Parts: sequence; C-alpha cells; structure tokens
Amino acid sequence: MKKYIVHALFSLCILLVSSCLDGREEFWFERNGSGRIEAEYHLPVFAVATMGGEAKLQKTIEDFFAKEEGMTMDHFSLVYKDAAAVMTIKARFDSVVDLTKLFEKPSTLGAPKMPDPMMKLLGEVEVKRDGMSVTLNRKIDARQVFGGGLLAPSRDQLQGHSLQYIIHLPTKATSSNAQETQDDGKTLLWNYSLIQAMESPVETNFTTPIPIPWWAWLAVGVLLTMAVIGLKWLLKKRRAKIQSIG
Repeated sequence: MKKYIVHALFSLCILLVSSCLDGREEFWFERNGSGRIEAEYHLPVFAVATMGGEAKLQKTIEDFFAKEEGMTMDHFSLVYKDAAAVMTIKARFDSVVDLTKLFEKPSTLGAPKMPDPMMKLLGEVEVKRDGMSVTLNRKIDARQVFGGGLLAPSRDQLQGHSLQYIIHLPTKATSSNAQETQDDGKTLLWNYSLIQAMESPVETNFTTPIPIPWWAWLAVGVLLTMAVIGLKWLLKKRRAKIQSIG
C-alpha cells in the first residue's frame, strides 16, 4: 500500500508541474563485453521528495548499483533547474550479463532496488545469444511511471518531452529497429516523444556479431599454421614410405 501511495504521489507531482519527464541514456560497449553508461533524467522537483529526498535517493541508487559485483557507479549528481531536477548517473559494467542483471527485479526480500518510478523507466531487458551473434531487446512502458496511465499528464503537458537512447557498438549491428544509425552502423539512436511512449511501450533492439579479440585470431592463426605444417610433414613421410616400398 505504501509503495502504491509513493508511486501515486510521484505521478501527481508530475501532473502539478510543467517540467514533466525527459530521459537520455547512452551506452558504450567494448569488444570484451564490458562498457559504460551515462544517463540523464529531468524530473519534477517534487518527485525527488516523493522518492525520499536527495540524500536518500542517492544512497538508494548507490546501493542498487553496488548489489552487482560487475557494476561500478562513478558519478551521481542532482541539479535543480527551474521546476526540474536533473539527475545524472555514470557507471561501468564488466559484462553484458552484469548489465542485464541490473534490470532484473530483486529475487530476495529486502535487496537493494531503485525507487519504483525509476525501475519503470529502466524497463525490461532480454539478451539472447545465437551462435556468434547476440541480440538485446529492451521494452519501456512509460505509462507505468504514471500509474499505468490513470494519472498521466495531458497531451499538452507531454508535448516537447522525450526519451532518447543511444548505443555505441564495437562492430556494425546486423539488424536493429533504430530510428537512426551513425558510424557505419555501429552507433544506434532512438528518440521517442513522450507522447509516443505514453501511447504504447517503446522498444529498442539490435543484433550484433560477438567481437573476437585479436589474441583469439592470433591463436587461430597459430593453430592453422601448425596444422598446415603437420599435414605437410605427414604427406612427406607418406611419400617417403611409398618410395621405399617401390
């Protein structure tokens, strides 16, 4: 019940102020699967109070990142601009697996978790591996931030606000639903207006080859070279045997 009340208060605060909601997330993936995140959210000032205030909110988010050994939060800031609170988070992850675990709901009672509205903004993430390719699907239902749409701001209040997502990959994506691509297909961009996001859940998905590190290629080269040398030696030995019999 308390959780619902906090969620409702957060939504009502959004209704009462003109700043509404904006989000921008940017991810960089390295060849070894590690990477980093930079996220910026523009929230109504009163929304911070409904999530426990600045100090509690920061500790909650720090604890949330700390629960995963492969995650490190490097920066957190909350700056107030007019009627908006601008929250910035920068973090690093050791692998894609560590990143996806961050989006999972806590499996144990009392485990650190984000405030409910922030969890709704994170959405749901699914990672699939198929041979030498990996596919990442993410779905964000912005209506859930506003009580499932029951407490949503008016269309006029949503106007001019957006949710942006940027993905930087080490190799060109073989497929995606990105609205725009850059850097020869290695940078994917999505920009959804908040009006769009309230009409139906937004999705970001892409499939990309799993990068093979240079040392792996070197190892393959050495093995192939050894195989060729071995084959030549066997053929030479066989010819010598045939000649001796003849």
